[in-house]
Amino acid sequence: MCLTVVVLLGLACAPTIRPTAPRAAPAPPDVAVIDLRSGASLSMAELAEALRLGDFVLLGEVHDNPVHHRLRAELLATTGKARAAAVFEHFDRAPVPLGRPGASTPLADWLDANGFDREGWRWPLHAPLVERALANATALRGSGLRGAALREVVMKGPAAAPAGLRELTSRAPLDAAASARLDAELLAGHCGMLPAEALPGMRAAQQLRDAAMAEALLASRVDGQPWLFAGNGHVRKDLAVPHLLQALVPGARLLSVGFIERLEDGTMPPLPPSSEYDVVVVTPGVPNRGDPCEVFRKPRG
Repeated sequence: MCLTVVVLLGLACAPTIRPTAPRAAPAPPDVAVIDLRSGASLSMAELAEALRLGDFVLLGEVHDNPVHHRLRAELLATTGKARAAAVFEHFDRAPVPLGRPGASTPLADWLDANGFDREGWRWPLHAPLVERALANATALRGSGLRGAALREVVMKGPAAAPAGLRELTSRAPLDAAASARLDAELLAGHCGMLPAEALPGMRAAQQLRDAAMAEALLASRVDGQPWLFAGNGHVRKDLAVPHLLQALVPGARLLSVGFIERLEDGTMPPLPPSSEYDVVVVTPGVPNRGDPCEVFRKPRG
C-alpha cells in the first residue's frame, strides 16, 4: 500500500468546465461531481467532456474504495477510449510501456510480473480499472517506486535518489509553506505517530514518487493523452505531480480530479479548496472499514 500522501502542485491551466449540456447524464446516485473553481455541480458527462480537453488527466483515489475504481474505469471507457495512455502508480516504474498479457497468460501472473502487489492493493478492487485500461488505453506504464530506492531516500535524503528523478524534482522544489503542508499530511497519514526526525526523509521519498509519475506521464505523450491513476495525494495541485508538470511543460492544460468520500452518515464532507483539486467526485465511503490507525498501534516484534 502507499506509505502516505503525495504531492501535486500548480494546475493553473486546467480547462474550465461549463455545464451547458441539458441532456448530459446525471452522476450516479450518492455521487456528486463538483467543480471547485466555480462551485458548479456537474454531470459525469460534463466531467468527461472536460477530460477530453486536457493535455494531462490526473485522477485520484481512496485506495480501498471500489466505487472510485469503477467510476474511473467508466470515464476511461468513454472519454479515454482509444486515446488515453494510462499511467499507474500501482505497477513498477519501467522505461517502456507494459506488455499486455497474452491470451494464455493468467491476469494474476501478468500483475505479478509487473510489480502489482495484489495483497497490498487488495486485488481485485482495482480489477475494473486495470481491465478497462487493458481493453481501451493506447498503452500502459508503471510509475511505482518501492523497496531499496525508497529506503535509500528515506535514510539519506534527496541526494540518494536516482539521478534522473532527482533532476526532475530539482526543477520544481517545494517552498517552505508547501513543505510544511506536506509534513502535516505525512503526519496525518501516519496517525500522528511519525517521529519528527523521520519527516525530511519521508518528504523526500514522496517527492521522488511524484517525480516518477511525472516522468511516466511525460513519456506517455508519444502514446496518447496521458492519464494518471494514483492516490489523491499524488494529484493534489498544491503539493505534487501537477507542480512538476507545470514546471516541465509550461502552459500545459492539466485537470486534477480528487475522489473523496461522504461522511459516515452519508452527508457531504467539507470540500477541499480549489488550490488542491480542480474537481472532486464525492462518493459513498467504504462500510465497516475499521480504524485505519490500528496498524500503527500494534506492537512490533
